[in-house]
Amino acid sequence: MNTDILFEPIQIGNVELKNRIAMSPMNMGYTGPEGYASDQSNAWYATRARGGFGLIITECIVANPYPWRGSDSLNPLLCDSQKKYRFLSQLSDVVHSYKGTKVFMQISPGWGRQGHPDMMHEAIAAGAPSAISIETDLRNLNYGWAKQLKRLGVTLIDEIGGVEKLKNLSDEEYEDVKDMAFNYLKKNAPEFFHAIKGHTPRELTIAEIEKIEGFMVEHACAAYKLGYDGVELHTPHGYLLHQFLSPHSNQRTDMYGGSTENRARVVTNIIERIRKKIGSDKVLGCRLSGDELVTGGLGHEEVCKLVKLFTDAGANYFDVSQGCYENPGAGFAPDGENDFTRWAPGFKEASGGLPIITPDFVNPEIAAEAIKSGKTDIISLGRQSIADPYWPAKVKAGRCGDIVKCIRCQQCYMNLFEPRWIRCSMNPTAGFEKYYPELWQDNGLMDVHAKRFMDKRQGLPQI
Repeated sequence: MNTDILFEPIQIGNVELKNRIAMSPMNMGYTGPEGYASDQSNAWYATRARGGFGLIITECIVANPYPWRGSDSLNPLLCDSQKKYRFLSQLSDVVHSYKGTKVFMQISPGWGRQGHPDMMHEAIAAGAPSAISIETDLRNLNYGWAKQLKRLGVTLIDEIGGVEKLKNLSDEEYEDVKDMAFNYLKKNAPEFFHAIKGHTPRELTIAEIEKIEGFMVEHACAAYKLGYDGVELHTPHGYLLHQFLSPHSNQRTDMYGGSTENRARVVTNIIERIRKKIGSDKVLGCRLSGDELVTGGLGHEEVCKLVKLFTDAGANYFDVSQGCYENPGAGFAPDGENDFTRWAPGFKEASGGLPIITPDFVNPEIAAEAIKSGKTDIISLGRQSIADPYWPAKVKAGRCGDIVKCIRCQQCYMNLFEPRWIRCSMNPTAGFEKYYPELWQDNGLMDVHAKRFMDKRQGLPQI
């Protein structure tokens, strides 16, 4: 199949992307101490920029004024004070040094009930819309997650006959399996256990919510001054803003609960206030789960209502996701590919035709078809961009046979919950890019001012 459509430019707000291939936002934990962007952060993104991605969407960068933002073990980048600004600015400069690549900052108030208290403030419960803890139904696991649990020593899935047998357990049968698995994980893998059976969060007060809104607006607006081409609000797959949106996790009876409009209020407030400060043209988008994929959660029909509300508030693109921690198998880390595209047409219609970004691709021909079909406008690569940062360049050069394909083993995901550096079973350089300059150095790394300086030093004519 001809894949030229992947390399057509597209406009989002006041930004033109050189192609239709984005790198999905992924928290890899490569951040420096105290949430600062590190040399590895820069090398990680630089390698993907050199690989030909037209758009880099950063990992979820946390802007929250409170210490209970959650899951500091995941080591997220922080945008919570001006001390972080110079480092975040350098990251945007690094990405921009590569052949017209654009970079959007994904920004979030944190994990909420999908996290846990700050390590230094364990007495402070994580904040959430309602005091409802999470518990993953292990019957929602897929083959990749089962493989990683087996690596951790949890062999119960094999003992009962495999993933399909697990999925078909009755509620009574499942209780025995769950108790054994949870007890093992609590003892031997507590970092992962808290992600599937979470701490009970504390219900946020209205004053706390309003402070979070203001903090998010302040630091999102700063992102544009730091050189980022756009901002994406992190509102998908069960994290704090999503928790407000979902009737499954938001049982408030005040102005932030109840109706769709009330549950959406925190996000619409943030969008409206950012848009008021930045004007009408700058890029401001939302990532949303097309469906939460849990009983009593956000269904696709209501999500489309949210897309309309956020469009009216000032969003000018949407990024598709799905699921949450309570359904990780059919959620944001499925075994196959192209699972998310089913939600994109609904986003497109509800937004009145705004650009839509859709992830979950491995094969170029399937990605190209998703755009040709009109279902989405931009495709993004998550786990596939870990396995092969040069996917776009290889496709453009007609070297599709050289692509190193993600095998959906979930090692990268599971490493995120372990006290380990995140690795990729297909790409031994993942996580070690800073030690391999050949992965990211090219003529584009040196901007025109630096090149003039170096040319002058070497007695060369200036460009």
